[in-house]
Amino acid sequence: MPTNREETANAAGRACDGRADGFGDDGMDEAGSTLSFETYADDEYCYRLAYPTAWSAQTEPAGGASFDDRTSSAGATVSVDEGVALTLADYVAGFLEALATDEHIRAIERLGRRDVFLGTGGTGRVVDYAYWGEPDGERWRLTYLFVREGGTGYVLGVDWNDDDGLDELAARIVESFAVETN
Repeated sequence: MPTNREETANAAGRACDGRADGFGDDGMDEAGSTLSFETYADDEYCYRLAYPTAWSAQTEPAGGASFDDRTSSAGATVSVDEGVALTLADYVAGFLEALATDEHIRAIERLGRRDVFLGTGGTGRVVDYAYWGEPDGERWRLTYLFVREGGTGYVLGVDWNDDDGLDELAARIVESFAVETN
């Protein structure tokens, strides 16, 4: 359910460049079956990403969006923070501090951190973590992308139960994320 907020974006003094997104193609999942993707685009906050067509998409307040797999534990969220004065490193550190003190997380393990180049020219930081939840102790995975463009921060998070083995799918969603600037 892609959004189109062009009138609001123009009223806010922000406009996306309107380039074609190049998404919507088919890809292979880890089992070798074909997955179809579609594009979610937020014209007000000028971001887009590809997500599996089998997932539901819902616009959230303040430019965010959520995506849920109706057949598994997987999901994704995008949040948009305006007026971010932090560096990208500090923006990521604040999130990781909050994650470490989350009352629903029993233990956490860092799996990786890397910088990525976005297709539209910017950079972002990806963090991969595993955590054991309360009260059941199941192992969950998360891959989060942090992007800071001007004074706006974007966080794309993909979470899933580790038993579902969705590492490649999460990577594809994160790698599809783009912020368009004028």
